[in-house]
Amino acid sequence: MISVAGVIIISVLWIVLVGVLFRILGKGKDSLGAFFMCLMTMFIPILIFVFTNIMCWIYGVNETVYSVIMIILISIFVGLPVLYLIGRFLYLLFRYPPKRAAVYARKKVGGFNNFSKEKWGSAGYRSAVHSHEPAYLAAQILVIWKKLGAVYRMRPRSGKKRYIRAIMELNLKDLPQIRKWEYHTILDGLYQAETDVLLHFTDGEKAVVFLNWPKRIFTTDELTEEDQKKIAYRERFRQITMTGRLIYIFMCIERYLVSLYPGRDWTPVAERMWNRTKSCEGWDEGTPGDLYREIVPERIMRFYRHGYGYEKLNPMVFDRKLSPEDYTEIRKLYEGISRGDPEEEINQMVGIPEQLIYKVNLRNHDPDFADQMTVEMIMKAESILKKREIQLPDASRIEGYSFERHGDPIGKEETNAAFGFGVDAADLSIILTVGRASGKPLEERKEERENDKKRSGYGEFQKGI
Repeated sequence: MISVAGVIIISVLWIVLVGVLFRILGKGKDSLGAFFMCLMTMFIPILIFVFTNIMCWIYGVNETVYSVIMIILISIFVGLPVLYLIGRFLYLLFRYPPKRAAVYARKKVGGFNNFSKEKWGSAGYRSAVHSHEPAYLAAQILVIWKKLGAVYRMRPRSGKKRYIRAIMELNLKDLPQIRKWEYHTILDGLYQAETDVLLHFTDGEKAVVFLNWPKRIFTTDELTEEDQKKIAYRERFRQITMTGRLIYIFMCIERYLVSLYPGRDWTPVAERMWNRTKSCEGWDEGTPGDLYREIVPERIMRFYRHGYGYEKLNPMVFDRKLSPEDYTEIRKLYEGISRGDPEEEINQMVGIPEQLIYKVNLRNHDPDFADQMTVEMIMKAESILKKREIQLPDASRIEGYSFERHGDPIGKEETNAAFGFGVDAADLSIILTVGRASGKPLEERKEERENDKKRSGYGEFQKGI
């Protein structure tokens, strides 16, 4: 018959054995031993209790005494790790509030200049267009993600945003090229949300910082009014290709320009706009040299207002691909109606396609991302038209640009069909086909524009660029 002391000894030996195994198997956090450690944490206390209980029954030990002892030992065995985790959670929660966590992350990553040199090298630093800034910010977010662990991951979106906001506010002082930033939440048909940070740079470029936030499925009760509106729009344009939706945005832009500024010939804008859908392989990239960039007011007017002439603006913004003739024509087109302010309504409206295509190309034409982005941009374009009391385009005119959609998400086999690349839809243009600004055919208006250039001393004006 085993005494109570014997029961205690057996139990302690079991715990010592488990501790030794933990030490041997758990050296690497990502090792197979770590997996067994998890299993042992769950099952070994139970096995100790059952096995020792059987032994005590065989040798006639008082089971009540043994049970009490084992419950205490198991409570200690399981409770200590739990208390440790709770204590660490509370420590990190109070030790690293958002602002302090941002300072810590910034210190771990280091200064921006050193980070750029180490990450990209001198050649990469010069050739990459704003790729180092989002990488620098993402590195700091990753530090917080790893350092805080559950404190960060268990927080709701609003809690995580406080950490991101603290990082952005801390870094914007040393990154003056970032003009502003905003959260962008992707909400798909299954009510799953993932959030990115969109950076707006002073030169008009944009970049995305991908956040380490797991997707979360929301119930209909948790959706905001804006979320519900997005879902309704997605259903409305569900079967329309992404290119068909882009065409609808073009129709919105034309109605805006023609309705508010009917005395101007918007042919240069329309020509570049409707040319974007003709490629069979994808939309034109929103990069320097892209023709559409030439007609976004911010690209020319903002720099022109600050004294940038053609010779300086062309290599800096347009990769030396903007002709002097186009520079003069487009600049004159916006004179008196735009100062190139990024927040101007006309800049917001005309810039929608550029912003849309940049984001979609950044995601490598992911159809589900494009599905939401096109809808968001349609909502934006329509809201501007409604604000100005301008009649919306007839959406039935793009029904021919449809594809057979089988469900959510869009399947891989549907990707090409979903985008519907390679479309010449210029016949839907009220500027190119009707000539609303002058009421004359396109070719005749082109001749008039050339004659106007000659009569206005265009050549002399060009010398002063």
